[in-house]
Amino acid sequence: MTGLVRAELLKLRSTRTALGLFIVILVITLVPLGILVFALPKDLLEEAGVSGFLATASSLVPLVLLVFGILGMTNEYRHGTITYSYLVTPRRWQVMVVKLTVYAVVGILTMIVAVALVYLVIKLGGAVRGVRIDASGGSTLADYARQIVVAGLTTTFGVGLGALFRAQVITVAATLIWALAVENIIVLIKPAVGRWLPFIVFDQVRAMQLPDDGAGMLFEQFTRPQAFALSLAYIAVVSVAAVFISLRRDVT
Repeated sequence: MTGLVRAELLKLRSTRTALGLFIVILVITLVPLGILVFALPKDLLEEAGVSGFLATASSLVPLVLLVFGILGMTNEYRHGTITYSYLVTPRRWQVMVVKLTVYAVVGILTMIVAVALVYLVIKLGGAVRGVRIDASGGSTLADYARQIVVAGLTTTFGVGLGALFRAQVITVAATLIWALAVENIIVLIKPAVGRWLPFIVFDQVRAMQLPDDGAGMLFEQFTRPQAFALSLAYIAVVSVAAVFISLRRDVT
């Protein structure tokens, strides 16, 4: 297992995918935040802080990490490196477990870096403009911790989806359409059904409020522990299905 971990880390260091997506994450977090901090009137910054942007950033970064997870697995099939992994480690579930673990750690660390940079830009921007900006944006350390956990969950879910479907472009496109459009439509029309959908479940780990049923009645959503457990269940089901199918497919 140690050898598999070293191999995964080597793949991350020797390809441009990880670096490219990390740069994308920096751009989608720091550029809008910089514009917000330096362009808004001082009174608005003092009153509102940056809570709206932080909420947006916390939803964008996991989506990039989701794509990162998908690419991390589909690239193996696209370039044929998965064949060598299975030859070295015939027990394919071990390959999956190691990849899930490594990518979960990478996703968590990436979100930690993103949050730290956001905090730094807020502090520096406020000092330059001579205003005191609420660096937490109305959030607590627990809120940031949940965002970091969700980053790890979505990254591993991407790995599972990539292993299950294998087709890189189709998997990325279909997953993003599902996450950004289909699930949101379902949760607006049928919140009682929508709360069970995977990306809505991930959002409920951050305690996202589901919409009402049109008559002003809020549907009961999952508690954070329930949403976290259900998120792990989704990842487990997708990953187990991927391993099961891989045993019956030719990967050469």
